[in-house]
Order: sequence, then structure tokens, then C-alpha cells
Amino acid sequence: MADTISVKPIFEAMPLSLNKDVAKEANTVYQFNLSGDGGGQFAVTIKHGECTVEEGTVAAPDVTISAVATDYLNIVTGAYPFGLAFINGRLKVEGDLRLLIRMGKYFAPAA
Repeated sequence: MADTISVKPIFEAMPLSLNKDVAKEANTVYQFNLSGDGGGQFAVTIKHGECTVEEGTVAAPDVTISAVATDYLNIVTGAYPFGLAFINGRLKVEGDLRLLIRMGKYFAPAA
């Protein structure tokens, strides 16, 4: 039996990998609901160039992202393209899709 890979380390690393200059005007709460082995629920708040991550759910996120944990891992590692995952329904987004796209810029390496 293969070991289950958890999404938790990805979320734990987010505050350390935020591009603070790009996110300095941000004020968004993202809710991630990742099902299956290695999944979990995480609330990611990006506000004024800071990122906080909490396990669990929040009452009124700006955008909610749902996926199977293994699909999400494949998306964030680049093994499965974001656009294709969205079109094929492997990544579901409730709320403003632009906020999720913007999130990718918040965590992009500084140019």
C-alpha cells in the first residue's frame, strides 16, 4: 500500500512563500475543501501582504475551491494544468474565479 501524501505541508508553507509586494493590496479569504486521503479543509487569508492559514472552515469566504486531494496536489505541482482541471470539473470554484487566478500571482516567485 502506498503512503498517502497530505496537502497540509503545502498550506503550512504558504505564509513563507507569499510574494508580499504583489499581495500588499490583497484582502481575500480562500476556503479549500479537499476530499479523500491526504485532504482537509483550510482557510487561507491574504490581507495587506500577509498570509495566514487555518485548518477548518470559515463562514463567508470570498471564494471556495473544492477538489480531491490527489487532483489538487497534481495541479499545484504542475502535473495537471489548472485550466484543464477546471474545465474537466476536477477543480470546482464557487465565487469569483478571478480571485483564484490572482492567488497564483501572490505565490509566484519574485521577478
